[in-house]
Amino acid sequence: MAVTKIRKTSSLAFLSTIIVTLVVLGLFLFGGQVAPEQKLVPDMSQPIFTDMLLYWAYALLAITIVALIIFAIFGFLHSLKVNPKGAIRGLLVLVAMVVILGISYFLGSGEILNIPGYDGGDNNPGTLKVVDMWLFTTYFMLFIAVGAVLISPLLSKRK
Repeated sequence: MAVTKIRKTSSLAFLSTIIVTLVVLGLFLFGGQVAPEQKLVPDMSQPIFTDMLLYWAYALLAITIVALIIFAIFGFLHSLKVNPKGAIRGLLVLVAMVVILGISYFLGSGEILNIPGYDGGDNNPGTLKVVDMWLFTTYFMLFIAVGAVLISPLLSKRK
C-alpha cells in the first residue's frame, strides 16, 4: 500500500515537473523576441521568456539541493545506527568534497570579464571564482568517473 502511494506521488511530481518544464521551454523557444529598441545587444537574439527559463532552472536547482541535503542527513543518521563505520566513511567523502571545492575555489580566476551589453552586478571577482570553482570541480569529478569506469574492470579481473 505504501509503495503504491509513494510511486503515485513521485510519478505525479515527476510528470508535473516535466509538463511545467516543457511549457517553459516552449515559451522560451517559440514565445518571440524582445523588441529591437529593448535589446541589450542589438544584433543578438534575445527571447522574451529568458528570465522565466532561468528562474525555473533556479527553482529546480534549489529543490534538488534541499532534497539532497534532507535525504543525506536522514541517510547518515540511519547509517550511523546501522553501520557506524560506513557512516564515518561517508562523512570522510563529504570532507574530501569540501576540500576539493576549497582547492578549486582558490584555483579560480577573479579577473573581471568584458561582456558586451552587460552592466549587472554578477561580473565581480567573488562570483567569477565561484563559477570557476564549480567548473573545475565538475571537470575533476568527470575525470574521476571516467577513471573509475576504465580502472574498475581491471581491478575486478585481478581479484
